[in-house]
Amino acid sequence: MKKFLIAIVTTLLVLLNLNVYAENIKTLKDYHSLIMNAYKNEDIKGINNLSDAVIKYYPEVGFGYFFKGLALDLMGEYKSAITYYTKSMELGKVNANHYQNRGLSYLHDKQYDKAIADYDKALELDPNCALTKQQREFAINAKKGIVITTQGNVTNFQSINDPFYLAEEYNEMPESRKNEIINSVKSYSKDILPIYYIVVAEDIYPTDKNLAAFLYAVGRLRSIEDVGMCTDKSAYEVINGLPYVAPKTAKYIAKMSDSSLAQLLQKTLDWDIQHTERPNYKWICYHGMEVFTNDGKVTTLPKNNFNNILKKQRKNLSDYIKELQNSKK
Repeated sequence: MKKFLIAIVTTLLVLLNLNVYAENIKTLKDYHSLIMNAYKNEDIKGINNLSDAVIKYYPEVGFGYFFKGLALDLMGEYKSAITYYTKSMELGKVNANHYQNRGLSYLHDKQYDKAIADYDKALELDPNCALTKQQREFAINAKKGIVITTQGNVTNFQSINDPFYLAEEYNEMPESRKNEIINSVKSYSKDILPIYYIVVAEDIYPTDKNLAAFLYAVGRLRSIEDVGMCTDKSAYEVINGLPYVAPKTAKYIAKMSDSSLAQLLQKTLDWDIQHTERPNYKWICYHGMEVFTNDGKVTTLPKNNFNNILKKQRKNLSDYIKELQNSKK
């Protein structure tokens, strides 16, 4: 009996050792290669999971914390990103990238003085980094409440980062400028943000309720699809607040019969599938600043992921339309 128990214990120990080995089979070099590959493919989830593994198995190595900070920043968790960047700087040799990346998280978190201080440190280590210089200038201007675009135009900083501010800004525009935006919305310009569909819907509500309802539905669908592509909490807050931007139009839609609503949503879905041009999804996530800090380029999901999320959102809407059509109401 004793021999039997020893054999069982020995077998368990072997299996446990195998499991530990299987979990910890990757070297630091392997992890670094995998993380860099995920970074090149804009695989935020991959970066996040791999950096967690590095922190778990190599807690005294700085690069795991650095890439965890990078992933968190991309997910909109700026304060946590700052914490991980700081930890990575405590554990290893600090270079300009550390300060530049943490500076960007401070900038995203609207801690402008700390962002500027980090950019200053980054430029001490790498005086010729154009990106650091751009972001530092942006942080200085953001502190003043302005943005200077790549075309040299001066724009209110809040209007770049707050869709509700865009709605208020629209309502205060001269009639000539309002008409330009209304015409752009009606012609479905690819450069129009979803929020403009919604505020224009409210503006034309008295003259054409059905058109207003359609434009509102288009804006809301596109905004919801955008939120589906972003984990930024602020994006969800914006979507939940859209009825307050155009309350009369939202109320009009809410009173529609199931069959009328189904027809409206089907028309909206058909239109959205036919019009593939759309603003980058990060606009709705308060990352419009990247347009100005990165020469007009913004971080995007890999194309396959982007298309898969669109398909999922459209399928959800299609299923809802079927429920309405089958309703007895």
